[in-house]
Amino acid sequence: MASTSSSSPSRNWRYGVFVSFHGPDVRKTFLSHLRKQFSHNGITMFDDHEIKRGETIAPEILKAIWESRISIVVFSKNYASSSWCLEDLVEIMKCREQLGQIVMTVLYGTDPSDVRKQTGVFGRGFNEACSSKTKEERLRWSQALNDAANIVGEDFGNWDSEADLIEKVSRDVSNSLNAATVSRDFEDKIGMEAHFQNMKSLLHLDTEEGAMIVGICGPVGIGKTTIARALHSQLSRHFHLTCFMENLKGSYNSGLDEYGLMIQLQEQLLSKILNQNGMKISHLGAIEERLSNLKVLIILDDVDDLKQLEALAKETTWFGPGSRIIVTTEDEELLLQHSIDSNSTYHVDFPTSEEALEIFCRYAFRQNYPDNGFKELSERVVDLCDNLPLSLSMVGSSLRGKKEEVWEKVMRKLETTTDHRDIEQVLRAVYEQSSSSNKRKRKSKSRHFTVMAFFVVINLLLEIASAVTDQLSSIRKPYFTRMSLVMSVLSVFLSTLDLSYKIKVQKASFRCKWPIPWFYLPARGYRRIFGSFTDTVLLFCVLGGLIVSTINYCFVVKGENGPIKVSSIWPLFFAIGMVASKFMEKPLISKDYSL
Repeated sequence: MASTSSSSPSRNWRYGVFVSFHGPDVRKTFLSHLRKQFSHNGITMFDDHEIKRGETIAPEILKAIWESRISIVVFSKNYASSSWCLEDLVEIMKCREQLGQIVMTVLYGTDPSDVRKQTGVFGRGFNEACSSKTKEERLRWSQALNDAANIVGEDFGNWDSEADLIEKVSRDVSNSLNAATVSRDFEDKIGMEAHFQNMKSLLHLDTEEGAMIVGICGPVGIGKTTIARALHSQLSRHFHLTCFMENLKGSYNSGLDEYGLMIQLQEQLLSKILNQNGMKISHLGAIEERLSNLKVLIILDDVDDLKQLEALAKETTWFGPGSRIIVTTEDEELLLQHSIDSNSTYHVDFPTSEEALEIFCRYAFRQNYPDNGFKELSERVVDLCDNLPLSLSMVGSSLRGKKEEVWEKVMRKLETTTDHRDIEQVLRAVYEQSSSSNKRKRKSKSRHFTVMAFFVVINLLLEIASAVTDQLSSIRKPYFTRMSLVMSVLSVFLSTLDLSYKIKVQKASFRCKWPIPWFYLPARGYRRIFGSFTDTVLLFCVLGGLIVSTINYCFVVKGENGPIKVSSIWPLFFAIGMVASKFMEKPLISKDYSL
């Protein structure tokens, strides 16, 4: 269903659709089903049930017409017999001209020529309505009918069922409402406004004397498709029909003969632009037949074969006045062969260094500038990407949130890459390598954890055994005293090994001052005597346990009561403190030193 629209982006529309119809003909049939379908699709439609009918157009109806984004005129056989309907139509056509309202038509049991010329049953109804009117009113109504009939719409006679027709009308309305919404998808694209202004000067949008074909040319990744999408998004509302034929590259190598390929391409274009899936044609004149009277915007993206242009846009006469065909390609020679000279071609330039850095930062940091400490790295990456927008976006996205060592790996790979088409493979190789490295780190971490867990368990058993035998030694059993002393010595030895292992794995430095042990562990962020608090507790407890065991041993072997009685809790205190110190240990604060 064709529609017409000018530019009215800042206007707030109260209704999605206003329908002009003759009540007795369609209210309980077509209109009721259409209203239900609109409601199901979330389309707001003006409801006139509460308005009383009269000879002149009601103020509520007049206001509703001017507050609706789309008007649908249902031409039934008795439509023109109602002066109410004819006044509706005059206002609709006025709103179309002044506000750019989208107007759609449905022929419901009438012929377009009867509407245009006011003949047949439709014409007799029109004559009845005009019988008591002035000549000026008759001419005004007749002109409105003629203008509306020239809008290509849906004909109920061409459909097998009313349900299919209503579904199609509803889909067209939804698409038109979506297209009429001003797009802001490309507002934040760096340099897009300059591209848009340059293209507008080539397209001559204020001229509707004929159709035009213009080209957008540049290397792969420069942003041709993005520019074309932005144009399609911004300009669609100025055309009856629009179509974006994306990624045509390679479409001329599907195994069909030349004629079959051209037919296939035309079917794809017509299916898209007319919104009719699976459309079939029998000859190469179909595009001209269907589109020569319509103002269309067609984007042919990534064309790489002259036959594609010959199939889809061989002549500008195939399209109606004011139509614009935009072709994007890497091959300027192809455009010249199709008579699209350099004056009708936009050569996309590389962004400046400042623009390139902004593009990269948008993807890498979600802002227009680098994070602290990443400015030099970002500038190096931009330089390696040769300011190419596609490369900048791909590399920027892949480096978002990554550490400097990953940036360095990516840059080393980029330094050896000569073709920017290989960037995706370069990034994949880097991250596959990083993934393998991370697996090795996880295995190493698991191994370190196992060793430390061994130290904790063995130390726990030794300390508990030492504490118990220390208590038993108080009943003057030298055997238990010697066992306690040996276990305390082993506990000190294991604790020293545990601490030494941690120092090695976590890259700590050890030095003595005054002459007290002094640790510096960068991964944990401390520089203090005896290391961390947990290290200090561990050393204090194992040494305390050794001192207690030694004192008891010295007294027991002499047959005397030691200073630590049976009821003393010191041995158990040291054992519990040593174990608790292991569970109190905090995780690393730096990912660079993760185990």
